[in-house]
Amino acid sequence: MGVRLFGLMLAGVLLSAGCEQITSASEPEVEQLPEIVPNLPEVPTLPPPPFPTTYEDESYSVYGLRLRPAKVLDTDLSVTGYIIDIYEPPVCKKRKNEECPRVAAPHMFIADTADQTDRAEQLLVVGYADNQEQLARARRGRKTTTISGEVVVPRNLEVGNRVRVKGHFRLMSSGGFNTSNGLLEFASHETLAKAEAK
Repeated sequence: MGVRLFGLMLAGVLLSAGCEQITSASEPEVEQLPEIVPNLPEVPTLPPPPFPTTYEDESYSVYGLRLRPAKVLDTDLSVTGYIIDIYEPPVCKKRKNEECPRVAAPHMFIADTADQTDRAEQLLVVGYADNQEQLARARRGRKTTTISGEVVVPRNLEVGNRVRVKGHFRLMSSGGFNTSNGLLEFASHETLAKAEAK
């Protein structure tokens, strides 16, 4: 019986030693990592937009129109800007067996500043006259309308004038002009300021 008791005690000691080893092995050692301090650059200060999206009269700037093409495409709206360029057909003195270059329909470009030379920053305006003869009649003081009769041909368009143009913003005009930046098919206009005399 003494041997049996001794065997039970020995088994108990070994069992308790094994439990301690299991217990100590199951508790992981925690290693303290150094504190991480993020090193991020300062938040940049963004410059304000170069032009307002819309003016007080609710007309768009060219910048504002291009900022929201999906919202304004195929809608009637107004755009305020400066006339940068008005198409004039090339002068052609026809010589024997020569033909004059084809004359494009009247069109012009407006921009947010009077000195904008980059075509990508300008807006194409079309449909204010069907041909150059209509423009010439209007400039002589005759009330002239386009073939559709919906548009009165303007007589006071001049490069440098600040204008508010009403029209339909689209990618392709009824007269065949098209541009991926969008164009304005003319309905009417108002001259807000005359060009400065040079």
